Amino acid sequence: MNALDLQIQTTVSDGKHTPTECVRMAKENGVHTIAITDHDTVAGVAEAFRAGEAMGVRVIPGIEMSVQDHGMHLLGLGIDTEDATLHTALAQASESRTNAAREMVRRFQAGGFAVDWEDVLREAGNAIMTRPHIVAAIMKRPENKERIAGIATKHDFFEKYFQDTSPFYVRGSQVTAEQAIRLVRGAGGVAVWSHPPIPDFVGKCDELEAFLCCLIGWGLDGIELCGPFLTDADFACLEKLAARYGLVRTAGSDFHEAAAASGKPWPRSAGMIGDFPAHGVSLEGIIEKLDQAMARRQAERASGAAL
Repeated sequence: MNALDLQIQTTVSDGKHTPTECVRMAKENGVHTIAITDHDTVAGVAEAFRAGEAMGVRVIPGIEMSVQDHGMHLLGLGIDTEDATLHTALAQASESRTNAAREMVRRFQAGGFAVDWEDVLREAGNAIMTRPHIVAAIMKRPENKERIAGIATKHDFFEKYFQDTSPFYVRGSQVTAEQAIRLVRGAGGVAVWSHPPIPDFVGKCDELEAFLCCLIGWGLDGIELCGPFLTDADFACLEKLAARYGLVRTAGSDFHEAAAASGKPWPRSAGMIGDFPAHGVSLEGIIEKLDQAMARRQAERASGAAL
């Protein structure tokens, strides 16, 4: 188990545990520094921060933004969660997510699945609408039992029917990578490419580097170097590029739901906070360098010099 975890999702997006529960699990696992990075919302940060103060766990305010370019995600670490421009953009993102979810439900209906929009709304509750809510709604309907025979978990369903290349999937984000980086830095945060070997770049280090250079030109600060999704080849590529371009490195479990390692709680996610491979590299210094980067961004914001 690692002593830091800079990517955690809670019940305010598509996680299964409240912010307080996530902080408690971090404490129990010996993780002393975490970031709450819910999808397109900062609604869980304040609760996590209060829990962290009570339990002795440092909580870094964060977010994971959905981006148009290649369907990538962008982490914003150390952001001001009260930033007005960010909140306006997140309200627009929520509307786009909802519209995309409606279309995905329509596509599943057309594909012969029993699912109603009301089913998905019940799954989401007050959380940001995400694909896991649609998956849960479909799997709970007994009419789909024969259709999904052999599919035991949401992970299995996702793998078979709901990857980014699936005809059922509709990309909801209307935010470009350049805009997302501006929003993060405008809110005083450090912009980090989340789980970089997204489908478009798996096994294509040269192409990944070309896109990375675009992101750096728009103000990207770092990349998530360690996570449960990485192969050794992915890691070697990212480690090389992080050194070449002097990028901030982060590491995280992409935690959504507590589960045994064999339970596959969700694609690219670990089943425990703090559980991800470090590929034999020391994580020492990651927090210190992130702190330095966050301090620079906050100083720039205070002076009006943020990108």
